[in-house]
Amino acid sequence: MAYTYRSWLEGDDLRLLEVLPAPESDPVVALRALMGPDTQAPAWSRTIVAADSDGAVDSDVAVDADGAAGAADAHDDAVVVGAGAVQLNPLHPTRLWSFVEVGNSNRGDGVARQLATRLRASAAETHPGMPLRTKVGPGTTGEKFAEAQGMFPVMTHRHVVVAPGAIPPQPIGEGDSATEAIEDLATGSVQLTRAVGEFYRAVNAWDPPAELTLGQVNKQFLSDASQAYGAIVLRRGMDRGAGVRGTIGAFAISYRSLELDVERTEADPRRLAELDDLPTDVLIGWDPTLGDEEAAVAVAKLMGLLVARYPIRVEVTDAMRPLAVVCAQLVAEGTAKVVDESVTYADPA
Repeated sequence: MAYTYRSWLEGDDLRLLEVLPAPESDPVVALRALMGPDTQAPAWSRTIVAADSDGAVDSDVAVDADGAAGAADAHDDAVVVGAGAVQLNPLHPTRLWSFVEVGNSNRGDGVARQLATRLRASAAETHPGMPLRTKVGPGTTGEKFAEAQGMFPVMTHRHVVVAPGAIPPQPIGEGDSATEAIEDLATGSVQLTRAVGEFYRAVNAWDPPAELTLGQVNKQFLSDASQAYGAIVLRRGMDRGAGVRGTIGAFAISYRSLELDVERTEADPRRLAELDDLPTDVLIGWDPTLGDEEAAVAVAKLMGLLVARYPIRVEVTDAMRPLAVVCAQLVAEGTAKVVDESVTYADPA
């Protein structure tokens, strides 16, 4: 059986829908979005499509199941069987995202391996020496393929839903002698934007982000485009008598879906109650100069307020140790649950 490999053509998205199986994990849904026409900016990307034409091909090179290559004539009737893509995310420019997927009927023929080889060659032309990475669900075929490519796990990511009342309200100082307080902050706050940027760089030291201006940080995490809805912070080191506001020890930013907002305006009381039961996505961060124990206490105080009446959903990585410790305890107590888990695999540095 001969396979051909070519660049993305219009209509390949529909052709792939016909052959690719249902996504076996959440990362597949996100990574399929990498596939499309080649781009240079704002994100450099390349996609290679595999097709089976029974000897007639779409490109000038045909490869058989054993990987042997030879000349071929152009042909428009090849059946797409899979594809793969590499992309440089400008926010994390030290590694290239990569993804390969082949339809069930053509797995085991070496197509995925050929796609990966060609993608690596394409990436090396523009970004020589830059390692690849991908994200997979634990125990999936994607994980096995990543390991077969010589990749290794570098970070685990979890989404955790915390139930209402999971954390009793924590004591926070009151009166003029208080040294800490909860405060609502506008999402356009420069102080909040700076705190978010410092936190993001600290917890992503394993995958260093690009140098971001305050404006870029705000656009990414605190803007209307990011669907940021509101923010609260825990201030520490306050002295009301001296007029000292203190610093941001921890923050929480909530996000809301505009689609759900529209649905709420049209929902009947029963559906409205169901929508209220959906967890709100929240980004929880802290001052990275705090020790893990101090940061965990600050995180717990914020979370106690957030889950007083409604559930929240937070993303936790192994690098977010204070939040990971709090969530692990709640999961053990049965007041929170891990709703999905994924692992980033990467080439050796």
